Amino acid sequence: MNERQGVKHIGSYIWRRDRLGILFTLLFAVYMGAVIGPNMNAVWDADMDGEAVTPFLKGITDWLYLTMFPVYGMVMNKSAMGMWRDDHYSKRLAHWRTMPIPLASIVQGRYLQMALTLPVIGTVFLFLQYLIASGLREAVTPVQWVENGIVWMCYSFAANALYIWFELGFSGRKYVQFYMGYMILMAVIVTIFTWQGIHLFQEAIGVIDKGYGLILIAVAAIAAIVATRIGYRATINRIKERSMTF
Repeated sequence: MNERQGVKHIGSYIWRRDRLGILFTLLFAVYMGAVIGPNMNAVWDADMDGEAVTPFLKGITDWLYLTMFPVYGMVMNKSAMGMWRDDHYSKRLAHWRTMPIPLASIVQGRYLQMALTLPVIGTVFLFLQYLIASGLREAVTPVQWVENGIVWMCYSFAANALYIWFELGFSGRKYVQFYMGYMILMAVIVTIFTWQGIHLFQEAIGVIDKGYGLILIAVAAIAAIVATRIGYRATINRIKERSMTF
Protein backbone atom coordinates (compact mmCIF):
# COMPACT_ATOMS: atom_id res chain seq x y z
CA MET A 1 0.00 0.00 0.00
CA ASN A 2 1.47 3.34 -1.03
CA GLU A 3 1.06 6.61 0.88
CA ARG A 4 -1.88 7.82 -1.19
CA GLN A 5 -3.78 4.58 -0.73
CA GLY A 6 -2.92 4.66 2.96
CA VAL A 7 -4.27 8.18 3.41
CA LYS A 8 -7.47 7.19 1.60
CA HIS A 9 -7.87 4.16 3.87
CA ILE A 10 -7.22 6.14 7.07
CA GLY A 11 -9.42 9.01 5.94
CA SER A 12 -12.30 6.67 5.10
CA TYR A 13 -11.92 4.91 8.43
CA ILE A 14 -11.94 8.17 10.39
CA TRP A 15 -15.05 9.34 8.54
CA ARG A 16 -16.93 6.07 9.15
CA ARG A 17 -15.82 5.76 12.75
CA ASP A 18 -15.81 9.39 13.87
CA ARG A 19 -18.44 11.22 11.80
CA LEU A 20 -20.82 11.40 14.76
CA GLY A 21 -17.95 12.84 16.79
CA ILE A 22 -17.38 15.45 14.08
CA LEU A 23 -21.09 16.30 14.23
CA PHE A 24 -20.84 16.65 18.00
CA THR A 25 -17.86 18.98 17.54
CA LEU A 26 -20.01 21.05 15.19
CA LEU A 27 -22.81 21.21 17.77
CA PHE A 28 -20.26 22.24 20.40
CA ALA A 29 -19.11 25.06 18.11
CA VAL A 30 -22.73 26.19 17.71
CA TYR A 31 -23.10 26.21 21.49
CA MET A 32 -19.86 28.14 22.00
CA GLY A 33 -20.78 30.65 19.31
CA ALA A 34 -24.15 31.23 20.96
CA VAL A 35 -22.50 31.65 24.37
CA ILE A 36 -19.70 33.99 23.27
CA GLY A 37 -21.91 36.05 20.96
CA PRO A 38 -23.69 38.01 23.71
CA ASN A 39 -20.35 38.68 25.43
CA MET A 40 -19.13 40.35 22.26
CA ASN A 41 -21.70 43.09 22.72
CA ALA A 42 -20.27 43.84 26.16
CA VAL A 43 -16.71 43.73 24.87
CA TRP A 44 -17.46 46.23 22.12
CA ASP A 45 -19.85 48.46 24.05
CA ALA A 46 -17.96 51.70 24.69
CA ASP A 47 -20.57 52.86 27.19
CA MET A 48 -20.39 49.79 29.39
CA ASP A 49 -19.96 50.62 33.08
CA GLY A 50 -17.65 48.80 35.48
CA GLU A 51 -13.95 48.80 34.72
CA ALA A 52 -13.48 45.48 36.54
CA VAL A 53 -16.06 43.72 34.37
CA THR A 54 -14.82 44.72 30.94
CA PRO A 55 -11.24 43.36 31.31
CA PHE A 56 -12.66 40.12 32.69
CA LEU A 57 -14.93 39.63 29.68
CA LYS A 58 -12.08 40.46 27.31
CA GLY A 59 -9.84 37.96 29.09
CA ILE A 60 -12.51 35.26 28.93
CA THR A 61 -12.90 35.89 25.19
CA ASP A 62 -9.13 35.55 24.68
CA TRP A 63 -8.98 32.33 26.69
CA LEU A 64 -11.93 30.76 24.89
CA TYR A 65 -10.44 31.56 21.50
CA LEU A 66 -7.02 30.23 22.49
CA THR A 67 -8.34 26.98 23.95
CA MET A 68 -11.62 26.26 22.15
CA PHE A 69 -10.90 27.25 18.54
CA PRO A 70 -8.30 24.46 18.06
CA VAL A 71 -10.88 21.96 19.34
CA TYR A 72 -12.81 22.39 16.11
CA GLY A 73 -10.11 20.38 14.36
CA MET A 74 -10.64 17.44 16.71
CA VAL A 75 -13.26 14.75 17.12
CA MET A 76 -15.43 14.90 20.23
CA ASN A 77 -16.76 11.39 20.74
CA LYS A 78 -16.88 8.68 23.40
CA SER A 79 -13.38 7.46 22.53
CA ALA A 80 -11.90 10.95 22.89
CA MET A 81 -13.70 11.56 26.17
CA GLY A 82 -12.49 8.22 27.56
CA MET A 83 -8.81 8.53 26.64
CA TRP A 84 -7.75 8.55 30.30
CA ARG A 85 -9.37 5.17 31.01
CA ASP A 86 -9.46 3.27 27.73
CA ASP A 87 -6.83 4.92 25.49
CA HIS A 88 -8.69 3.88 22.35
CA TYR A 89 -6.47 6.04 20.13
CA SER A 90 -3.32 4.15 21.15
CA LYS A 91 -5.05 0.85 20.52
CA ARG A 92 -6.19 2.03 17.11
CA LEU A 93 -2.70 3.25 16.27
CA ALA A 94 -1.22 -0.09 17.34
CA HIS A 95 -3.70 -1.87 15.07
CA TRP A 96 -2.79 0.34 12.12
CA ARG A 97 0.90 -0.31 12.73
CA THR A 98 0.30 -4.04 12.17
CA MET A 99 -1.17 -3.31 8.74
CA PRO A 100 0.77 -2.53 5.54
CA ILE A 101 0.02 1.18 5.89
CA PRO A 102 2.93 3.65 5.66
CA LEU A 103 3.45 5.53 8.91
CA ALA A 104 3.31 8.82 7.02
CA SER A 105 -0.19 7.93 5.78
CA ILE A 106 -1.46 7.52 9.33
CA VAL A 107 -0.27 10.99 10.29
CA GLN A 108 -1.41 12.52 6.99
CA GLY A 109 -4.86 10.99 7.45
CA ARG A 110 -5.23 12.66 10.84
CA TYR A 111 -4.02 15.98 9.43
CA LEU A 112 -6.48 15.62 6.55
CA GLN A 113 -9.37 15.20 8.98
CA MET A 114 -8.25 18.30 10.86
CA ALA A 115 -7.76 20.32 7.65
CA LEU A 116 -11.31 19.52 6.51
CA THR A 117 -13.20 19.99 9.76
CA LEU A 118 -11.44 23.00 11.30
CA PRO A 119 -12.29 25.55 8.55
CA VAL A 120 -15.91 24.39 8.27
CA ILE A 121 -16.69 24.21 11.98
CA GLY A 122 -14.63 27.31 12.71
CA THR A 123 -16.62 29.25 10.11
CA VAL A 124 -19.89 28.23 11.79
CA PHE A 125 -18.48 29.37 15.15
CA LEU A 126 -17.48 32.76 13.74
CA PHE A 127 -20.68 33.28 11.77
CA LEU A 128 -22.89 32.72 14.80
CA GLN A 129 -21.00 35.29 16.85
CA TYR A 130 -21.23 37.88 14.12
CA LEU A 131 -24.92 37.13 13.66
CA ILE A 132 -25.74 37.40 17.37
CA ALA A 133 -23.51 40.32 18.42
CA SER A 134 -24.97 43.54 17.03
CA GLY A 135 -22.28 45.56 18.79
CA LEU A 136 -19.62 43.53 17.02
CA ARG A 137 -21.25 44.13 13.64
CA GLU A 138 -21.25 47.89 14.28
CA ALA A 139 -17.55 47.91 15.16
CA VAL A 140 -16.18 45.32 12.72
CA THR A 141 -17.01 45.03 9.01
CA PRO A 142 -17.72 41.61 7.45
CA VAL A 143 -14.39 41.71 5.58
CA GLN A 144 -12.51 42.51 8.79
CA TRP A 145 -14.30 39.68 10.57
CA VAL A 146 -13.33 37.24 7.82
CA GLU A 147 -9.71 38.37 8.09
CA ASN A 148 -9.84 37.94 11.86
CA GLY A 149 -11.29 34.46 11.41
CA ILE A 150 -8.48 33.44 9.05
CA VAL A 151 -5.89 34.59 11.58
CA TRP A 152 -7.46 32.50 14.35
CA MET A 153 -7.75 29.51 12.04
CA CYS A 154 -4.04 29.77 11.29
CA TYR A 155 -3.36 29.78 15.03
CA SER A 156 -5.61 26.74 15.43
CA PHE A 157 -3.77 24.85 12.67
CA ALA A 158 -0.51 25.50 14.51
CA ALA A 159 -2.01 24.44 17.84
CA ASN A 160 -3.39 21.26 16.28
CA ALA A 161 0.09 20.29 15.13
CA LEU A 162 0.99 20.13 18.82
CA TYR A 163 -2.23 18.33 19.75
CA ILE A 164 -1.74 15.68 17.07
CA TRP A 165 1.84 15.12 18.21
CA PHE A 166 0.56 14.31 21.70
CA GLU A 167 -2.49 12.40 20.46
CA LEU A 168 -0.50 9.98 18.30
CA GLY A 169 2.82 10.10 20.08
CA PHE A 170 1.85 9.51 23.70
CA SER A 171 -0.53 7.51 25.85
CA GLY A 172 -4.07 8.69 26.48
CA ARG A 173 -3.27 9.74 30.03
CA LYS A 174 -0.33 11.87 28.97
CA TYR A 175 -2.47 13.44 26.26
CA VAL A 176 -5.15 14.39 28.77
CA GLN A 177 -2.49 15.80 31.10
CA PHE A 178 -1.07 17.84 28.24
CA TYR A 179 -4.49 19.13 27.24
CA MET A 180 -5.32 20.24 30.77
CA GLY A 181 -1.86 21.77 31.11
CA TYR A 182 -2.35 23.69 27.87
CA MET A 183 -5.63 25.14 29.11
CA ILE A 184 -4.02 26.18 32.39
CA LEU A 185 -1.03 27.69 30.57
CA MET A 186 -3.34 29.73 28.34
CA ALA A 187 -5.22 30.91 31.43
CA VAL A 188 -1.96 32.09 32.99
CA ILE A 189 -0.89 33.86 29.79
CA VAL A 190 -4.27 35.54 29.38
CA THR A 191 -4.26 36.62 33.03
CA ILE A 192 -0.84 38.24 32.64
CA PHE A 193 -1.80 39.92 29.38
CA THR A 194 -5.10 41.16 30.82
CA TRP A 195 -3.26 42.53 33.85
CA GLN A 196 -1.01 44.44 31.44
CA GLY A 197 -3.99 45.71 29.46
CA ILE A 198 -3.27 43.46 26.46
CA HIS A 199 -6.25 41.66 24.92
CA LEU A 200 -5.28 39.36 22.06
CA PHE A 201 -8.67 39.22 20.39
CA GLN A 202 -9.05 42.98 20.26
CA GLU A 203 -5.39 43.48 19.38
CA ALA A 204 -5.87 41.34 16.27
CA ILE A 205 -8.98 43.30 15.31
CA GLY A 206 -7.07 46.54 15.91
CA VAL A 207 -4.26 45.51 13.56
CA ILE A 208 -6.82 44.57 10.91
CA ASP A 209 -8.71 47.83 11.40
CA LYS A 210 -5.49 49.76 10.67
CA GLY A 211 -5.30 48.11 7.26
CA TYR A 212 -2.68 45.48 8.06
CA GLY A 213 -5.01 42.50 7.86
CA LEU A 214 -3.32 40.86 4.88
CA ILE A 215 0.09 41.22 6.51
CA LEU A 216 -1.22 39.67 9.73
CA ILE A 217 -2.76 36.82 7.76
CA ALA A 218 0.50 36.23 5.88
CA VAL A 219 2.50 36.09 9.12
CA ALA A 220 -0.06 33.78 10.76
CA ALA A 221 -0.18 31.53 7.69
CA ILE A 222 3.60 31.21 7.54
CA ALA A 223 3.70 30.38 11.25
CA ALA A 224 0.96 27.76 10.75
CA ILE A 225 2.77 26.17 7.80
CA VAL A 226 6.06 26.01 9.70
CA ALA A 227 4.37 24.61 12.81
CA THR A 228 2.49 22.03 10.76
CA ARG A 229 5.63 20.90 8.98
CA ILE A 230 7.59 20.62 12.22
CA GLY A 231 4.68 18.90 13.97
CA TYR A 232 4.23 16.43 11.12
CA ARG A 233 7.86 15.32 11.18
CA ALA A 234 7.95 15.28 14.98
CA THR A 235 4.82 13.11 15.11
CA ILE A 236 6.25 10.55 12.70
CA ASN A 237 9.50 10.36 14.66
CA ARG A 238 7.65 10.11 17.96
CA ILE A 239 5.44 7.24 16.75
CA LYS A 240 8.57 5.35 15.68
CA GLU A 241 9.96 5.69 19.20
CA ARG A 242 6.84 5.19 21.33
CA SER A 243 5.84 1.92 22.92
CA MET A 244 2.79 0.18 21.53
CA THR A 245 2.18 -1.84 24.69
CA PHE A 246 -0.47 -0.65 27.13
